[in-house]
Amino acid sequence: MAPRLTNRLGLPDAVVKAVQNDPYTRGNAHVSVTALINKPPRAFVLEQQHAESLVEDVADRIFSLIGQVGHGILERSGAKGIIEERYFIEISGWTVSGAVDHYLDGVISDYKFISAWKLQNRQVPEEYIAQLNCYAELMREHGHEVTKLQIVAIYRDWSKPEARRSAEYPQQQAALFELPLWPREKVRSFLAERVRAFQRAANEELPECSPEERWEKPTVFAVMKEGAKRALKLYEREQDAIDHASTAKVLRVERRQGESTRCELYCSVAPFCSQFASMKGSESQKESE
Repeated sequence: MAPRLTNRLGLPDAVVKAVQNDPYTRGNAHVSVTALINKPPRAFVLEQQHAESLVEDVADRIFSLIGQVGHGILERSGAKGIIEERYFIEISGWTVSGAVDHYLDGVISDYKFISAWKLQNRQVPEEYIAQLNCYAELMREHGHEVTKLQIVAIYRDWSKPEARRSAEYPQQQAALFELPLWPREKVRSFLAERVRAFQRAANEELPECSPEERWEKPTVFAVMKEGAKRALKLYEREQDAIDHASTAKVLRVERRQGESTRCELYCSVAPFCSQFASMKGSESQKESE
């Protein structure tokens, strides 16, 4: 069940309808490859439990809407091969599905509409590598040979002036990345491990999200120079920052409160999550002390 949509900004009906008509579905499957890789088991289970109560604003779905532009490219291209086909595989008693953007002559291509900084220095995130290798396994299960994996990156916020200023910044608005092919045993092991984690969360005990899953940023203590906007140095221990600041009268210590970015900004079930409530309670207590 999709979340109930609101339109707090009063965006045009065309935008609202475009968001509402999102064609995505994981099909008749317990979980999708994307969810297995990117979603914490706790969040996945809470979404199932509170599906009827979830609310999302149209403005918060624009990112996803832009990402669907890749499908339009393939539709307009008249490309040969297999386009946007969803495949299914049985793993540890669950059905897992995954939709491949484009497959031709052994090559799986995945289109990513992303920030220009996402792949800076041409470093491909591990989740992208895992995603395409899982797609490869799904296709192999259905009789298709896979010899190559690649990402077609299109940078939605690319800036030519920024490209001139920084060599680390992508020098063109699009780029092609070839990804390593995992051995089949590694892919099967990865899928089985993730499925079991989701099954345990659904049927046994709901786990807490790890700091990595919460995108946790720890509290740090910044040593600031009078009149300066940037910190001279960041410390995890407050006393270390105090010791540094004591070396000159123009220095002071600024506390920069950490946060769990995913929980605060990107988790649809945060209002129903006891872990998040407990974390917020602990933060409030610290602030009042």
